[in-house]
Amino acid sequence: MLSEETMGYFRLSGARSLLSVFASTGIPGDTGEWQSRLHPVLRGLVYAQKGGGRTLYEVAAQLRQAADLFDADPSGGGGREELKNLPRAVPAECTSTALRAIASHVEQWYSGSREEYYRPPLTAEELLLRFPRFRQYLMIYFGQDGLAVSDDMQGASVEEGIRMLIEECHPACVWELPGLAAEAYEALALFQNHEDSLDRFFSMELGGGSGSADFVEFLPMLAQACIGHLAEAHPPVWDKH
Repeated sequence: MLSEETMGYFRLSGARSLLSVFASTGIPGDTGEWQSRLHPVLRGLVYAQKGGGRTLYEVAAQLRQAADLFDADPSGGGGREELKNLPRAVPAECTSTALRAIASHVEQWYSGSREEYYRPPLTAEELLLRFPRFRQYLMIYFGQDGLAVSDDMQGASVEEGIRMLIEECHPACVWELPGLAAEAYEALALFQNHEDSLDRFFSMELGGGSGSADFVEFLPMLAQACIGHLAEAHPPVWDKH
């Protein structure tokens, strides 16, 4: 069972994800600056929200909860597990005020910025939010240099690596593999089957790999392997209730 401290940490994961762009600099005091830097992440979160992810209202609520925790702790959060890796404002004593201002901005952002939401260009920050399963599997199983990372996979072929990935998912395949196949096809559509773009993004920005195959070969192979396994071992059966 997870400890209360660990559960507290994950209660604010949405706020932490949003504020990750300030991890190395802290939240700037200038409103225009932090709004501009949050724009691509907010756009990515809205995209995830449309796919069933957390809503911007939930993220705003987490930001306000974090602000309350800062207010309740004279040391400005101190060693509280909930606030671990959550960027502070510059200066730090303005953190709770900044978090509440950001929460208000987050709540109204999409309804007031639909034209900007659809305006290119895309950014690496928001694109990373489109591939939550790839961020796990391409890094763990194939690594940044395109080689299998696990000791059990050294010298394995791409097909063997995919098979081991699917075996690792089992028996939760119905919950993991459809989304993984969807991300594979979304990547092909988004990057227009362009190998250089796929390699640059997934190898450099995401830090994953595709084994010895090009991404334009690997992604359909991965998707079809997921679909094939589901058809063989998990036929579509459901209850009415």
